[in-house]
Amino acid sequence: MAEVRALDIRSLRGRLGMSQELFSRVLDVSARSVERWEAQEATRVNAETSRRLAVTQEILALAGEVYGDGVDTFMGTPRRSLALRTPREAMVRGDLEEVRRLLVNSLNGHWA
Repeated sequence: MAEVRALDIRSLRGRLGMSQELFSRVLDVSARSVERWEAQEATRVNAETSRRLAVTQEILALAGEVYGDGVDTFMGTPRRSLALRTPREAMVRGDLEEVRRLLVNSLNGHWA
């Protein structure tokens, strides 16, 4: 089990522009879990949640690299490659790898 800090969870969620409820869907946990994690100084999460958190952090880092201060605009703009869903909607549906792939392609000059 990996340990995560409450500040990291809260910050990541805030930078993605998600409520606790939406962020819980991204991580495939209950909203109550996210609420508890943010209330504690540090907490332990299972391997799958840790993996989802890592991919989510990578998505945010890539979005910052590609879009700079426009991450929020990117997160809220529908994309053809995501079946006209926004990256935020795709993440909530569990499509983390598709959003990550979109950003990697963007870094390589393949816009979608």
